[in-house]
Amino acid sequence: MVKRIVTASVLTVCCLVPAVPAQADGPRTMPQVAGQGLVSAYAALRYDTSVRLKDGRGAGRHVLWPAGWKVCAQDPAAGTDLRGRRVTLTVVKRTESCR
Repeated sequence: MVKRIVTASVLTVCCLVPAVPAQADGPRTMPQVAGQGLVSAYAALRYDTSVRLKDGRGAGRHVLWPAGWKVCAQDPAAGTDLRGRRVTLTVVKRTESCR
């Protein structure tokens, strides 16, 4: 009985450790994400970067499925210091062209 409790405790700790991010901060400078899919752009920016999405068609559409969208433009430009800044990505559906 004691052996099972110890084993369960060790497994619980081992499973929780990888859940901690290796680096909690997002990138310090803006990566180049224009021309990429929205999912790739999110991955490059990491989870703690404040991102606003703008419909590239001007129709005010909302992104419900990021895998179906691509980034046409970004603000700020690549290489800009990101600390304390909000990122705006202009996006269109993957089947649409950027204007």
